[in-house]
Amino acid sequence: MDHKELWKVAFGDTDKYISYYFKEKARLSRVYSKYEDGSLVSMMFFTPYEVMYRGKECVCPYIVGVATEASHRRRGYMRMLLEQGLLEAEERGCNLAFLCPADEKIYEPFGFRGVQYRKQLIVSGYETVCGQYEVSRFTALTEDEKTKAADFAAHLLASSGFDLYMKRSMAYFERVRKEMAALDGDVLVLRENETVRGIVAYTYEEGKFDVTELLCAEADGPKAVESICRFLANGSAEEIVFSDGQFLDQVEGAGIIRKTEQKPSIMLRELVEPRSAEKIRVYINDIT
Repeated sequence: MDHKELWKVAFGDTDKYISYYFKEKARLSRVYSKYEDGSLVSMMFFTPYEVMYRGKECVCPYIVGVATEASHRRRGYMRMLLEQGLLEAEERGCNLAFLCPADEKIYEPFGFRGVQYRKQLIVSGYETVCGQYEVSRFTALTEDEKTKAADFAAHLLASSGFDLYMKRSMAYFERVRKEMAALDGDVLVLRENETVRGIVAYTYEEGKFDVTELLCAEADGPKAVESICRFLANGSAEEIVFSDGQFLDQVEGAGIIRKTEQKPSIMLRELVEPRSAEKIRVYINDIT
């Protein structure tokens, strides 16, 4: 078994997405692996991301692809690989490491704590009288328009009071666009009279739309949601999930269901002493 095969068995992703991941992301990662008799039995990927952490730019690992072949579990392989990866990240001077847990209880003994809980909006047949923004695909924009969209996202997050978030740039959104395409989705930009009002990433799997990110001013949330729903569902009453509802507190009305997950969507461990126990405001999506 190799890394692609174990990934497929462990996570059930499509061949299209796995091909994208190993072409675009795995090659940038530090991959920690355990073999037995020449066959891969356990793995994890420490993928570097440019983040803004307490107002400063730094590079920190996002831990993904944590998997052990079923017949080799409960032998301490995950612990061995995780401890090695965290030690090396600390030695490189990384401020922190973070991950999206399948089960938070697995990572708590390693010093990880839950720092973000996903706010979700499920929209079905939602209609308002807000009107619509112009919706454009990121790939259809000029280089100058793409830069404006990326600058909009960077400024919005910088002014939103988050202690930790992914650094936004045109290169960042180009990478996200490739990832969304691997999941039959895309990146969209919402504009009004050439002014950027929002930027959107979505996937389309098993016949369902999932908006994995919507960056907009909270006051623009209702109009942004209406614009996205009309664009994606073409005016139908099709259900659309907004997995990222961080900026959608002002969206309300018939056809809206709100959910806040009890399980953390992001866990974090600070690697630099002294480690802080204070609350930290985090905005990170697990598809980035």
